[in-house]
Amino acid sequence: MAADKIPYDQWLAFTEKRFDEAGFAVRTVLDVCCGTGMGIRTLQDHGYQVTGVDASEQMLDIARARTSPGTELLCLALPDERISALGPFDAALICFDGANYLAGDGALATTLHQLARTLRPGGLLVFDLSTRPSFEAIAALGEFGEDFGDFAYIWNTRHEPDTSSYEYLVSLFVPEGELYRRSVERHPQRCFTRDEVENALRGAGFTDIAVSDNYAERGVTDATRRETWSARLTTGSIPR
Repeated sequence: MAADKIPYDQWLAFTEKRFDEAGFAVRTVLDVCCGTGMGIRTLQDHGYQVTGVDASEQMLDIARARTSPGTELLCLALPDERISALGPFDAALICFDGANYLAGDGALATTLHQLARTLRPGGLLVFDLSTRPSFEAIAALGEFGEDFGDFAYIWNTRHEPDTSSYEYLVSLFVPEGELYRRSVERHPQRCFTRDEVENALRGAGFTDIAVSDNYAERGVTDATRRETWSARLTTGSIPR
């Protein structure tokens, strides 16, 4: 997630264009799966008031040091009904595969319902999803890794054939004196069909649904590796 490797400026440019189309001034933003706060800081540098949510307290500790003093950062693993009590926000974002972690049965639909209750009527939701071609390409690499000097990793992908579920096992090596400390992270994710995503959005009360290729103004194809979705919460009653 280093700033020189992740296109935060591209994400912001795409998202602000969606904000400009909202018909009202977007000021308050909920950053879901905010991680170490790089996205929050980018939004704050452009004048937005941002609340962050993530399942990792360790990442949030880094985010607290990186973001503006007083930034509200909450440790929640979605779906979680407590998120519905936040807001209302003008917009919500889930960037860089965060929604792919909603791997349990019904988790995407449940989370979208909960996010709908955090938004003002007419509020915006922008999120991305890695697609099956992306998962398949990573799985085809088999075991791989990289040494950055101050840490190294080995990556393995597990996939049960004929399912949408994938699991990434990432072994991390951090130097401690002359030796390295090894830890293993498990990342369960899944891919979704476009019909699944659109049906879940409509079921949660979202309209004006659009999908594009990787934070760009171009349509998706069967080869798209990352889809970017945007939608607007129906004005009027918020679904319960």
